[in-house]
Amino acid sequence: MERRFKVYVYGEGEPPMAHDGPCKNIYSIEGRFIQEMENGAERSRTSDGERAHVYFMPFSVTWMVKYLYKPKPHPHDLTPLRQYVADYVKLISLRYPFWNRTNGADHFIVACHDWVSHFLSTFQLFVFPLPF
Repeated sequence: MERRFKVYVYGEGEPPMAHDGPCKNIYSIEGRFIQEMENGAERSRTSDGERAHVYFMPFSVTWMVKYLYKPKPHPHDLTPLRQYVADYVKLISLRYPFWNRTNGADHFIVACHDWVSHFLSTFQLFVFPLPF
């Protein structure tokens, strides 16, 4: 029987979009969680994806909005954000068997930004908005 819940953290991606996030202000939980999973979660993190219960994709929605979103000329064009997520999923699904086993049902991100539902809805990722 497994004694501890294990999380596999993908190593793909480059800062600032991946492996980094805001650690101050309103969206700080996103950056703090990424930082903890990268540097301090020895007891719950595994480097063996076969032993993992869930898989963490360490990209920052806040930084995606900051660096990829261009409000002009089309303020509702989220194509660059959607493309980043699609490229990330494609990369990990080609390199590892984990995404393909469940079509991503056991994969997660941590996102505080309210835009997450606009561009992740194309994938089978569960997005639970807060009720307030």
